[in-house]
Amino acid sequence: MDFFNRLGDAITGIGKDVSQNVADLTGIAKLNMDIRKREDFVKKQYMEIGKQYYELHKGETEPFFEEINLISEALREIEELKVQIADLKGKKKCLSCGAVNEGEAAYCSKCGARCESVFESEEKTESFVTNETEDTIADEEQNDTE
Repeated sequence: MDFFNRLGDAITGIGKDVSQNVADLTGIAKLNMDIRKREDFVKKQYMEIGKQYYELHKGETEPFFEEINLISEALREIEELKVQIADLKGKKKCLSCGAVNEGEAAYCSKCGARCESVFESEEKTESFVTNETEDTIADEEQNDTE
C-alpha cells in the first residue's frame, strides 16, 4: 500500500507542477499580448506625430527631412494612379475638388464645377499647344514669303 500512496503523491505533485507551469505560461502569454498592444499604440502615436509634422512642413521649399519630399511625391503618384483607375472605370475626376463622378456626369456632384476626364483636359491642352504651334509656324512662313 505504501507504494500506491507514494505513487499517488508523486502523480499529485506532478499534476500541481504541470498546472502551475500552465498558469505561468498563460500569464506570460497574456503579458506579452499586453506588451504588443502597448507597442502598437506607441507606433500609431509615432505615425500620428509624423503625419502632423508632415502636414505642418509639407509646403517648405527646403524641409528638414528629405522624407517629406518623398512622401509628397508618393502622394502625387497615388493621385495619378487613382485618376487612371477612375478613367478605366469610365468615371471622371473633378479638376476643382478631386471628387470622382460618374462618366456621363457633366458637372461635379460635390462642388458643381464642370467635369472633364483628366485625359480629356490633357488632350485639349495638347491640341491647343499643337494648334498654337501650327499657327505660329504658318505666321512665320507667311512673314518669310513677304
